[in-house]
Amino acid sequence: MMGSVKPLNRSIIVFAGLLLGISLTACSNRIPSTALRLKGERAVSINDWPAAVHWYGQLADRDQTDWRAQAALGHAALETGDLPTARRTLEIASALKPANADVARDLADTLELQESWDDLFAYLHDRANTTSSANDWLRLARVAIEADDPDTAREAIRTAIAVDGGATVAPYLRAARLARRLGDDDDAFHALSLAWQLDPNDEDVQAALRDIGVVPGPTMRLTQGQ
Repeated sequence: MMGSVKPLNRSIIVFAGLLLGISLTACSNRIPSTALRLKGERAVSINDWPAAVHWYGQLADRDQTDWRAQAALGHAALETGDLPTARRTLEIASALKPANADVARDLADTLELQESWDDLFAYLHDRANTTSSANDWLRLARVAIEADDPDTAREAIRTAIAVDGGATVAPYLRAARLARRLGDDDDAFHALSLAWQLDPNDEDVQAALRDIGVVPGPTMRLTQGQ
């Protein structure tokens, strides 16, 4: 009996040793973080979003404080429609790098797609107050318009106009869009007239004026009944 057991024990020991060797080899051959990042970047360059999720996922798991990896994983997950993963990783990236505009855009888009309106409004409002950026106020206004919240949209547009200081036509275009949504072509014309004075050659302004029946020009006026 003893003679028959010893060979079996030796076989088990040899097999266990082989497994340990394979495990150690796998550990020693672990892909370096720089290589993972390069693989992720290549996947993104060819719009292979599932592969990007795979590579950036490994990188993000390896270092939870790597905001770039978290942001890249979040963006890739957003592209694949994996909204829970996108939100989780983008919230981490946002906490690590709150001023990053790309992270803010992707997180806002994720919250909007999830229809998490309360969280989205709170996030956009806090961010706009923090950054004092006209673009952030205009993003809040756009979401408010889509959510049929004209009061929030109007206040956000007013703030954007003040912050922008007449540097761009964007706040006035947003104001015109809100006015048209509310069926007020007079207010839309007023906003677009201000935009036209800032940049008469802006194609979006010209198109918006034509949409309300106005031919752009120094003598333009809104014809009632248009």
